[in-house]
Amino acid sequence: MNRGIDAATAFARLYHRWFDDPLALADEGARQAHSVVGEQVVDMLALWDERARSWLPGTPTILRLETHDLTAFAMRAPHIALFFGAINAEPSMAAPGCALRWESFRPCSYAIGRTVIGIALETDGDGLLVGAEAVLDDGGRVALGGSVARSLPCAV
Repeated sequence: MNRGIDAATAFARLYHRWFDDPLALADEGARQAHSVVGEQVVDMLALWDERARSWLPGTPTILRLETHDLTAFAMRAPHIALFFGAINAEPSMAAPGCALRWESFRPCSYAIGRTVIGIALETDGDGLLVGAEAVLDDGGRVALGGSVARSLPCAV
């Protein structure tokens, strides 16, 4: 897969569009959500703060799929925007001396190898996105946006 653009560039593009017309951006995200159906989950990435030794809250969550990524970016709380395309999460993209790096988000490792059968979107009263979940082939879900990324595996 082409590793595409860095997350800061993707965020800047979404941020400008969100302030111009957040409803149109939410509608576009809903229309594009079908593009991930049938894709297998390869990884789930989040930003790790090496100095604090913890996950950085409020940062993008990347659902890495076979052919592209679905990334949820926090806009103005509680809203999110979705980016469909490849995000470059290679260490070489970090600024020298930066303690932040993309890491596999282990709390969601359950989803690796599963197939996405749908995307459930949560909107507020104005129709703006506040959450997104990838629905998996076994009935489990992975929350991509909203309060925090989390895995909701199907009970066996």
